Amino acid sequence: MVNADLPRIINSDEVQSVVRPIKKEVKRAPMKKNPLKNLNTMLKLNPYAKTARRMALLAEEQRVKAKKEKLDKKRKQISKEAATIIKGSGKAWYQTMISDSDYTEFENFTKWLGVSQ
Repeated sequence: MVNADLPRIINSDEVQSVVRPIKKEVKRAPMKKNPLKNLNTMLKLNPYAKTARRMALLAEEQRVKAKKEKLDKKRKQISKEAATIIKGSGKAWYQTMISDSDYTEFENFTKWLGVSQ
């Protein structure tokens, strides 16, 4: 460059008339919102999301209610008569299992079991 007076050239009217003006305002991009966390953003993208979420909440309430009823039914105390009937049937089943597995009358099984009479 021949002329060393650079600030005088830059500030001259000829150069300043061509140069773009200084930007005073800085435009920032808006913050993108996550539609999975922000309901309003999700509704803009998917209007059915409101109905879907409502149905999911109602279904969960029904599941919780059904589970609670089922557990309450299982935890309910039974009467003494019913308990004795259940206990008696269990003992009878156990006695039949013992009698069905009694192989002592067969000679081979007694040898195999090592049972002596």
